[in-house]
Amino acid sequence: MNDALGSHYDVMVVGEYYFDLIFRGLPEVPKISADLWAEEFEWVPGAAYSTALALARLGTKAGWWCTFGNDIFSRMIVGEARRENIDDGLFIHLEKPLRRVSAAFSFAHDRGFISYAEQPDPLPKPEDLERIRPRILLLQGFSLDEERRALIQAARDLGIVVCSDLQHVDYKLSTPGIQEMLRLIDVFLPNSSEAKALTGEDDVERALASIARFCPTVVVKCGAEGAIASSKGEICRVPALAVDVFDTTGAGDCFNAGFVHGLLNEPDLRGAIEIAVICGSLAVTGYGGRNLPFQEDLTKYRRREAAI
Repeated sequence: MNDALGSHYDVMVVGEYYFDLIFRGLPEVPKISADLWAEEFEWVPGAAYSTALALARLGTKAGWWCTFGNDIFSRMIVGEARRENIDDGLFIHLEKPLRRVSAAFSFAHDRGFISYAEQPDPLPKPEDLERIRPRILLLQGFSLDEERRALIQAARDLGIVVCSDLQHVDYKLSTPGIQEMLRLIDVFLPNSSEAKALTGEDDVERALASIARFCPTVVVKCGAEGAIASSKGEICRVPALAVDVFDTTGAGDCFNAGFVHGLLNEPDLRGAIEIAVICGSLAVTGYGGRNLPFQEDLTKYRRREAAI
């Protein structure tokens, strides 16, 4: 890892890579004792790679904190990252295998995964954060462990804005420690199913209101419905773009990147959500979020008058 970093990152993305194998055109959802043949197949770098790629294309100065091994999957992801001009200054390289692989069965309405990871990615230490000093810390996962709490607290002490995804963890608002963790986060970015599961609500607006009691800004990703957010008593809704859905893998990660880019460059919350929705909507038009916009492409998708 390069230690001569200075303070030149606006965003620090913390999240694992996955090597995604995407199968499309299956006749049904996979099940035991059934042999299924996909009509289409592709492999793409996934998970936090999608966020790092989206930020790179949008022109945001972002570093991606991620650990790679010497296995073929790690090497191929690193190669793709460098080809796409993703900054590699925060990459950590190990002289051992570190395989993270997902097989995705993708349908137009949703997708499922079968995944394998050799070990979890270590989080940065508070001293790493103090050295790098980004304006925004974007955490792609969520947990209640002390290591994560210490990192978030260090970010707050340094005046760094903390944004966090949820990503299908098995927590409830009644879980000990979760309300305190949410109060430490500046922006919480669950999707609608995650928000409902966390709160026990079956309505996304009620789920949003429940989470907003603890976190100052909550943005809920609603897929084809766009997004809804609550910030300091303001409710904001932005619809998705009208697009043909090809593959939803990585759409949430791309949405997160668009929101963070908007947070840095837009005058208000609505503008940030609009950029997020553009990125999330375009992500589903190709494999694994590859059809992402560049900064110069955003203007043709802006439609603030259409936001409700």
